[in-house]
Amino acid sequence: MDMQQRKLNKSEWDSIEIPVSQQENDVLHLIIDGYTDVNIKVNKTKSIFAYLKIEYSEKMEDFLFHQFFGDKIQELIKLYKLGDKITVNVNPKIQIKTADRIRLENSDTNSMKDQDIYEFVLFEHIENILKFNFMATNTIIEKNIEINIKNAQFHYFTLFKLIQNNIQQINRNILQLAHKVLEIFEETINMETIIENSVEFIEKNKCLLKYADLTLYEHQKEIFTVFKKKHPKLVLYIAPTGTGKTLSPLALTQQYKVIFVCAARHVGLALAKAAISVQKRVAFAFGCTSAADIRLHYYAANDYTINKRSGGIGKVDNSNGQKVELMICDIKSYLPAMYYMKSFFPRDELITYWDEPTITMDYAEHEFHDIIHTNWRENVIPNMVLSSATLPKLHELTETIADFKNKFSKADIFNIVSHDCKKSIPLINKDGFAVLPHYLSDNYSKVLEYVKHSENYLTLLRYFDLKEVSTFIIYILKNGFANSKMKLERHFEGIDDLNMKNIKVYYLNLLQNILSDKWETICIHAKITRVQRIPLNETVDNKGNKIVKARSVGPGVPLSNSNNNNNSSIFKIAGGGAGSELSRQSSVQQPLTTPPSSNGLLVTTKDSYTLTDGPTIFISDDVEKIGKFCVQQANIPALTMKELIDKIEYNNFINKKIMELETELESVVDKTQRAIAGSDKPIKDKDVRKFNRDVELNGVSISEISNLKKEIDMLKSNIKPAALNDTFIPNKHHHLVKWANGLNTTDAFTSNIEEGIVNKIMTLYGIDDTWKVLLLMGIGVFTNHNNIQYTEIMKQLADEQKLYMIIASSDYIYGTNYSFCHGYLSKDLNLTQEKIIQALGRIGRNNVQQNYTLRFRDNEHIMKLFTTETDKPEIKNMNRLFNSTF
Repeated sequence: MDMQQRKLNKSEWDSIEIPVSQQENDVLHLIIDGYTDVNIKVNKTKSIFAYLKIEYSEKMEDFLFHQFFGDKIQELIKLYKLGDKITVNVNPKIQIKTADRIRLENSDTNSMKDQDIYEFVLFEHIENILKFNFMATNTIIEKNIEINIKNAQFHYFTLFKLIQNNIQQINRNILQLAHKVLEIFEETINMETIIENSVEFIEKNKCLLKYADLTLYEHQKEIFTVFKKKHPKLVLYIAPTGTGKTLSPLALTQQYKVIFVCAARHVGLALAKAAISVQKRVAFAFGCTSAADIRLHYYAANDYTINKRSGGIGKVDNSNGQKVELMICDIKSYLPAMYYMKSFFPRDELITYWDEPTITMDYAEHEFHDIIHTNWRENVIPNMVLSSATLPKLHELTETIADFKNKFSKADIFNIVSHDCKKSIPLINKDGFAVLPHYLSDNYSKVLEYVKHSENYLTLLRYFDLKEVSTFIIYILKNGFANSKMKLERHFEGIDDLNMKNIKVYYLNLLQNILSDKWETICIHAKITRVQRIPLNETVDNKGNKIVKARSVGPGVPLSNSNNNNNSSIFKIAGGGAGSELSRQSSVQQPLTTPPSSNGLLVTTKDSYTLTDGPTIFISDDVEKIGKFCVQQANIPALTMKELIDKIEYNNFINKKIMELETELESVVDKTQRAIAGSDKPIKDKDVRKFNRDVELNGVSISEISNLKKEIDMLKSNIKPAALNDTFIPNKHHHLVKWANGLNTTDAFTSNIEEGIVNKIMTLYGIDDTWKVLLLMGIGVFTNHNNIQYTEIMKQLADEQKLYMIIASSDYIYGTNYSFCHGYLSKDLNLTQEKIIQALGRIGRNNVQQNYTLRFRDNEHIMKLFTTETDKPEIKNMNRLFNSTF
């Protein structure tokens, strides 16, 4: 993580000007508008009226219903023998205005079904409910009956959820039909079936995900409501990572001016980019020693000059912050930022929003500790938000809370805790199995301890694999291994209560109500039926050679009948008789190598295909070791590697010469400017160019500046391009053919790095050769590099989802706001419980449900997650540093 307390550089300024996507923009506006209406719902799916842009009337509504669905409904009633169960009370002879008829005739109504028009979406599920229920009752084969019942219930559940969405001007007749169909088949719905298939019905139901309303998270609703009343307050804001905590300040600026404090500058820049995309007025305080170092974005400028050439804003007067709505600052700059904002706005109109205050709190001593303590002690803003997924709980921060109330006597304390669980991001142990409390011990008492801990830290629910949860629930219920109070009807009033969070909470309740004499049976069953989530790739060995299982000769089979080919072992029968002992005579592939039990570790070869949908982050405190391991395991031939390293070393030599010449050029330009001016007054580039032309026109030899520039250009042209064959780039086509042929590689994710970016990296000086080779493989490295340009390029590639993998040290877990689908926690990490949770929070931050995994190389890290700790350094340090009396 980049926690350097320095000023923004040019690339960082440029990055915040890049607009967010339209989808992100919609979310930002929802959050901002949600401040005044916390129950806001937005859904951009179009109804027939919205698509056709026809003025609404009941007459037109009935006409459109009959036009598109009337005949189809009559066919369904007849086909599925529904009799009087469904009736259509719409006049088929409705007359509409001529103008409307012409508009309809000119519309491409035939393609409406392909345009995701909502009524057609609903009608498709209605058709499927009728079809599969009919097939279920008219099928003889039991297996087909089960499949049809499952399909019928899937469409029933989906339709039930879809009709609750906030679609504007949806046809009332379709809604009535949907409600009628749901009513007819209500008695056929089985909650066990829905839970058993909850991954398909809920987690990966593309229809529900695609057409869902945009709404605020519950924790956003709470914090917006809290700040509606103006009085001093301290808000402890705890919610999972990736659920919009750092975007909440955008909405708070509707009523307040917000000072956003962040140790991780990347988080601050991401917020700035979002704010500028919705034209919020932003100021920056990074690396400030006084208010004079604060800089305003153009939107926030009150006093400025006009650029005569462009007509836009020229020089900004940064001392006037009257228009600032959001001040983004690092820890070092908080006090200058606070006094700056206080000079323009009353204190009770300001909010200090401290993002991730637990950063560095796992260290006994850290250079930030004194700064944090000073910031808290000298703070004069009466409204404070401490925001973190791993913030200590209310009862754990007694000294901090008492100190705040002592300073602001009328202050109220608010504890906002959210446990969003819209995704499953399974924890995978070093053996490749998904982890849940019931797998952690054969001792039921220990399991109950893990369950109690999970109830106290419900954020862990998102790391419970829904498939494993539902399998366990169904097994227990079908075998009657829980007491009677765990019947589903007592915990779920109806299918409206069936969602991912409620099912996982029920799982915890169920574990606490197992019949004690059944636990041994349950453990044995779990061990026998448990399936590896990351199975061993046994199709190839560690060199990429195809593994063919040897075929043995059975007792009594004559030796002559054994095929002597490359795919079988040849045996002789000792003693020659039937049933005699077999001994190996010869074998192919000498020696036959068996791959080690990697379970997903060989990320550049045989396990890469398991990394799907998006980039992966590999967190380790020995980044260099992991990087070299990735290169070593890639099995790049010695000759290819030598040619590659030779090119890199040659380029390093050229880059060094370029850097020396560029340094010399800067010196010569400076001298030339002073020579032209006859003083130390700065001269513009155009004056230098004119000076060079004058020298050439007078017949004098080319200037020193021109010579240097030409020499630099010549050297740059000599940079040798470096590239790897696709066979050595994880999950490229030829790579998959070699390492995962015959396996399911449909969703395997690979890098997409443009040649220009590769060439740019090759021209960087001071970058380890290993990092350059890794980049050619689609792997970036986040560590403290000597060349900041490398880090900036890696950030850009990560943000654009173009890297296959990022290797990062544990200090980067707070600062990587990118969307990862998979993560590794290395064996060498020494993390507190809170920091492990922060590491887990890097995965699954995007808005869609994909296949996610969190892969642990040391099972002790998993046990630490589920164990209650009483002596947490974060709690001690926060009570000590967020306290004026120390």
